[in-house]
Amino acid sequence: MFRSVIFDLDGTILNTLEDLANAGNWICRKRGWPEHTVEGYRRLVGTGMRNLLRLLDPAGDSDPQLDEALAEYMDYYGEHSLEKTAPYPGIPEMLAELKRRGMKLAVYSNKGDRFCTEIVEHFFPGVFDVIRGKVDGVPVKPDPAGLQLVLDALGAERDTTLYVGDSNVDMETARNGGLVSCGVTWGFRGRQELQEAGAVHLADTAEELLSLVLGQ
Repeated sequence: MFRSVIFDLDGTILNTLEDLANAGNWICRKRGWPEHTVEGYRRLVGTGMRNLLRLLDPAGDSDPQLDEALAEYMDYYGEHSLEKTAPYPGIPEMLAELKRRGMKLAVYSNKGDRFCTEIVEHFFPGVFDVIRGKVDGVPVKPDPAGLQLVLDALGAERDTTLYVGDSNVDMETARNGGLVSCGVTWGFRGRQELQEAGAVHLADTAEELLSLVLGQ
């Protein structure tokens, strides 16, 4: 049985796709960039907000106004991040049961730290012991540096901690950080990507994930 669980945010515990896509297409319209379908954003998000803007901007990193566009995007997303976002089925009940059993719980996301904390606390107030997003000076996932900071803050041991996510980035993060991984198939990417990325476990429902954590 695991004693600690670290969850990714987008596509893992919360379906944030529509709000991310709406904010992305807003900045695209404002800047005259091509827009994308909501489904298209499944492949675009996951590596941090700056990387998302770099992918949306046809000029990429060579655009001298990329940082300005990023600031505009972040302001807009901050105002509209809760309009369509919702927990995936069974997630609130699963988290409540893990909390009841004394599990140490954390969220670790490539989303900006402020957004990560605000959104998680809105939907799951007081549930998580540690909530950590992208902060200056710490590389984004799959680099394991931020994951180690979360483990330290959580007071968790690698061999009793499960890392849960929905993408290849998450599976690589777990592997790079020396943690057992579980890929959730209900998120943004799907079973094939998770398998190809080396997921140690797969869960199709929150109930399956709960059973895995509890060793049932």
